[in-house]
Amino acid sequence: MKLLRVLTIPAAAALAVTAATAALPAQANHSWGGYHWARAGGAATPALVSSLTSDWTGNLSTARTDWNKSPYVESAIVSGDASSRTRRRCAMTSGQVHVCNYAYGNNGWAGLASINLSGGTHISQGSVKLNDTYEAGSPAAERQGVMCQEVGHTYGLDHQDEDFNNPNLGTCMDYTNDWSTNQHPNQHDYDELALIYNHTDAAAAKASHVSTIKTGNTVTMITWAQ
Repeated sequence: MKLLRVLTIPAAAALAVTAATAALPAQANHSWGGYHWARAGGAATPALVSSLTSDWTGNLSTARTDWNKSPYVESAIVSGDASSRTRRRCAMTSGQVHVCNYAYGNNGWAGLASINLSGGTHISQGSVKLNDTYEAGSPAAERQGVMCQEVGHTYGLDHQDEDFNNPNLGTCMDYTNDWSTNQHPNQHDYDELALIYNHTDAAAAKASHVSTIKTGNTVTMITWAQ
């Protein structure tokens, strides 16, 4: 499975957030452009809206539990419409991450995470698409790893490593040809979330009016199928 980051946002909007880093691990270095959910304090709490068929719901539950181990993330899973029309569109909603699976076709990607931005680097809404054209028959470890990685992107994380052939790092945010030990976050991911969210914002971000992938304020992360 090949992974590729696609950033479709003006350079001016890709400014990194400067945060106090005292007492935080210095080695964490895989923020996705400084993008983060704005919070007046406490954890980031975007709901994960599940428009998934039953064969994917367990993967989302596991990913949610994994990411919520960070004190900076506290997402609940909310049941959404699982009709084929809704899953195909997977439209974004303010303050939420819409998680969908559908046979999106032979387009080369197995998973796609998109975020809308408001105020430069503040995430206002997001979506995760899991492509059943490739993933319906994939091994369980791969499906879990792809789910974990795409959800992780919507919290502002990039990949830890982009070499397919080196040893696994034990994180779903690692490029790999073998997902067996890369299905969940590792401490490095939690350290990076601490760096990203170690500040408060004046208020939560309002939704961007842009909701189309590859335009204006939308940023997309693609997981390519192999």
